Amino acid sequence: MNVRPTVVFGLLLLTLSTPAVKAQEFVKSPRVRAIVEKGIGFLESDLTGQPQMGKEAYGDVLVGYTIYKYHDVFNLPGGKTHPKVKAAREKALAAVQTVANDQYTGEKKYYVAAVAALFFLDTDPDAYRTEIAKLIAILVKGQKKNGAWGYPNSDPKEGDNSVTQFVVLALWMAQNRGFEVDIDTLAAVTNWFLRTQAPDGAWGYHGNDPESFKRISQEVKSGAGGDNNWGHQSDAACGASSLYILAGTLGFVNQKPKAGPKKVKTSTSTAIKLKEEDEGFTPNPLTDKVDRGYLIESLKLTDKWFAGHFRFDRKSGRKAFYQNIFKGQWARNLTAEEPARWPFYSFYIFERYQTFRALAEQKSLMSEPDWYSRGLSFMQSVQRDDGSLTAGTPSGGEAMDTCFGLLFLMRSTLKSVSNLARDTQFISLGELPEDAANARIVDGKIVTSELGGDIGNLLDQLEGLDPEKFENMKKFPKVLELSEDEEERRAQIARVKSMISEGAPAARRVAIRAYAREQGLDAVPILLYALTDPDVVATQEARNALRFISRRLNGFGLPDNPTPEEKAEAIAKWRNWYLQVRPEAELEEDGVPGVSQ
Repeated sequence: MNVRPTVVFGLLLLTLSTPAVKAQEFVKSPRVRAIVEKGIGFLESDLTGQPQMGKEAYGDVLVGYTIYKYHDVFNLPGGKTHPKVKAAREKALAAVQTVANDQYTGEKKYYVAAVAALFFLDTDPDAYRTEIAKLIAILVKGQKKNGAWGYPNSDPKEGDNSVTQFVVLALWMAQNRGFEVDIDTLAAVTNWFLRTQAPDGAWGYHGNDPESFKRISQEVKSGAGGDNNWGHQSDAACGASSLYILAGTLGFVNQKPKAGPKKVKTSTSTAIKLKEEDEGFTPNPLTDKVDRGYLIESLKLTDKWFAGHFRFDRKSGRKAFYQNIFKGQWARNLTAEEPARWPFYSFYIFERYQTFRALAEQKSLMSEPDWYSRGLSFMQSVQRDDGSLTAGTPSGGEAMDTCFGLLFLMRSTLKSVSNLARDTQFISLGELPEDAANARIVDGKIVTSELGGDIGNLLDQLEGLDPEKFENMKKFPKVLELSEDEEERRAQIARVKSMISEGAPAARRVAIRAYAREQGLDAVPILLYALTDPDVVATQEARNALRFISRRLNGFGLPDNPTPEEKAEAIAKWRNWYLQVRPEAELEEDGVPGVSQ
């Protein structure tokens, strides 16, 4: 057989996929559900005339998204077909076309793009991959040189932390749904939040960027004057939640749900070994452009700030700042206290902050935290008879307040984490078709032409296949159904794996598909090797298998007849993706054990 070059790739050292996070019973308690259902009733009513509704897609999409989350959290049917969810989908689709226009400079361009992306990513990511990819590209293109996002016509040096936190959330979810997100993009926005954190651990609305890593006051926007809303918990939560998301996404802290008892799979590849020290999280940063020490210090600083300042109240928790018009100076008012700024918005983001903080600290997410209990009591005390949530303080209106309040009560971030953990159990995705372009994933299953077959004596025939008689392959099923007996199955998997390196070209094609189907994410190291196969059809099988295992239906653009350079580029990109999915993996600079070099 032809000899292939050695390929450098990551060998998986931990055999188990991330366990799904179960829905928390306290979220489904009668008390919570009563408040949520009453609030959903308000959102289902006619909201014409409400602020943020109608003119921009932002409000309508958020209402539809909240109603969908209600169905998702409480396992109710009809979420995707609910009239307001369908209306939100139409708004989001129209928004894609609007924000894709380079001439469009609407104030909420990146707000709308991020919220539309979140809607598609959470409600039906496989059906709208084209739209999601377009929105992510728009967001990445709109990043300022300082790493933040803001309004299109704003000062290039100004960053809006409210816009930026929505973008960060969208990029995090996109990456976890299999979309490629540039590491430098994430590193740049991480450094923005690090530079614009106040010495006490809070953030301002627009960020006072010293352009160096030295924490300075965020009370006043440098060079612009006026209160920067520093010290309000809504703006602080934007920075805190985003920094925790980015720290985990870049591999500086843990971002996986706490695992249960480990069970080692008996069918583990011989190219895989377990770490001896596999308990807990070991940092494996994906970039050297972020100072880990400074980042960890910033996380501790913001935790300290929230411990002393966050409250579920109508007040801001800070003393107001007023401009002394006559003297042109700023003075602290020692008696007055401002109303809270966007309180329900702050509660919504605070839940996100607490979720990612718990993941970073590897804490259990199953018990009801004290902060949630306090938030629940507050929501119950302010809910009106019509179901709306409002506190009579500066906000985006009753509809937006209700959406944010309900998303807090439903632990929307935690539900997203749960869904992503569940959806990345790749082993059971289904059959791998030959034609990836004509396939799609629906509810976690691959929908394509009908496939079938059983093992019988097919392995014997494959091992003895005459390389010159490719037409004999027509009688082989496209999918090998291996034995249900565990011992026999292990032996069959070993034979299939061996064929990938030693079989005839046609046998390698079938073996690649079968191995990927049986091993799922654990098959990736072998599939990276299979990408070097001199048989172009075998290479295509490996490429298609990687696409379906990763849920990246477009993969990394490897053509049907790639050059050696194109293969090397694709392998490097798949390798980088693999390390993002399993950052605990270590790299070894050698080929697959037992493979001829």
